[in-house]
Amino acid sequence: MLPSFHTLLAVLWLLPALMHGKLSHHWWLAQASAAGGALCAAILMAWQGLHAALLFQLLIQLLAWVILRFSARYLSGETGQARFLRAVGWLLCGATLVVASQDWLTLLAGWLLTSPALQSLLTFFPQRPQARIAARREAVASRLAELCLLLAAGLISWAVGSMSFDVVAQPLTSPNAELARQLGAVLLVGCVVLKTAQLPFHGWLTQVMEAPTPVSALLHAGVVNLGGMVLIKLSALWSVVPLASWLLVLWGGLTAGLACWVMQTRISIKLRLAWSTCAQMGFMLMECGLGQYSLALLHLVTHSIYKAHAFLSSGSQVRATIRQSATTGQHGKLWHAGSGIAGIALLLASLQAWQLALGHALQPPLLLIVVIGLGLAPLCQRSLRGYAVALLLCQVYLLLHTLFATLQADQASAPLGCQLLVAALFVALFLLQGWLQHHPDHALTRRLYALAFGGLYLDEWWVRTSMRTRLYRLGRLSQPRQQGATAHDHA
Repeated sequence: MLPSFHTLLAVLWLLPALMHGKLSHHWWLAQASAAGGALCAAILMAWQGLHAALLFQLLIQLLAWVILRFSARYLSGETGQARFLRAVGWLLCGATLVVASQDWLTLLAGWLLTSPALQSLLTFFPQRPQARIAARREAVASRLAELCLLLAAGLISWAVGSMSFDVVAQPLTSPNAELARQLGAVLLVGCVVLKTAQLPFHGWLTQVMEAPTPVSALLHAGVVNLGGMVLIKLSALWSVVPLASWLLVLWGGLTAGLACWVMQTRISIKLRLAWSTCAQMGFMLMECGLGQYSLALLHLVTHSIYKAHAFLSSGSQVRATIRQSATTGQHGKLWHAGSGIAGIALLLASLQAWQLALGHALQPPLLLIVVIGLGLAPLCQRSLRGYAVALLLCQVYLLLHTLFATLQADQASAPLGCQLLVAALFVALFLLQGWLQHHPDHALTRRLYALAFGGLYLDEWWVRTSMRTRLYRLGRLSQPRQQGATAHDHA
């Protein structure tokens, strides 16, 4: 039943992708496809119960419906509306296939459909040079990611003798087959790192702000999250390839910590959201490397909803930001460290209470306890009300963790040494933040601010490296043809 349902959703999105006719009918058909897909997903969930794939399909359809309704007003009077709707149709058809995939062929088909559609959306205003440059940057990352995915699919399929995801972790007796699976898993990590804009390959995501706001919402709330869905689908693979788990934890943890630091220096609301996406995706990779796939699924769902709302409401954020106080707290230097310890203590106390109440323990890895606890620190710096809010957030987190644990099984965690290394990074950044707040005029503060404002200059390194090789020619597909049309528009 489920495969035919996913096929139906993909066919629904082919209707607006292939339609040529009256613009008002085109808008109606696109919104009807989203509403119909959401209704079908909700009915199937009520009939067969909650499944991770169904939940994500429902989320895709609902977000698409909201974004399309917003887009109808936002793009009113623009000349490229039909091209926008066709590209959205192809994009969501591909995303539907990725979420539904249970084998490499379906995954590759869905993944390859999304790339040219996204290029068309990023060059919605083809007359803007910055839009074309950013689209070309994205094309370079996409072509590399697709190459990694193709090689990974070929190596792993050859090693296990099947295209199905069900057997990717089966025991292998041949050393050559095991080596091929290990290499394929590392290539797959590289593919996800590129598509989720991890450092130093983040530049394409932070520079695509010339596209309309609905495109940014689709990109940050949907397209970037597809890499996380691939990691969750192949969760069994990471348990037999420890090197891949290490890469996910280290790469994701470094990106999450550094991107959060850089985000604090951004003034543009959209740029802050873009750096936030880099950090959120890094945190999601870290969760997958730790084997916490239920938390990664929860993270993807909540991140999609948050980013769609944040981008669609970004116009109203200017007034809200102006109203915020620019003054910092006047607490002592040790208060900052104490608030971090308090946040961790609240989470540990909540875990103990849930263990006593339920009779079984939720056991997040040490690294996640440290990171989430430090995230509660700003609330613990304010008042008793802040402590109460932090304690309430702990309960909400543990409740959602419990619910999503019934949808997605977790695997063994990454080694303790790896967790301690990344936890030390987050603690160091947290303490550095407190020191910088109390020494705003120090020479080191000014130097670090300039470094963070420049994005650690990692993007410049990647641009120079790619332009010195033939790699940059891979981005030629992003050049607009016939006022931004792509191959999908001629289908």
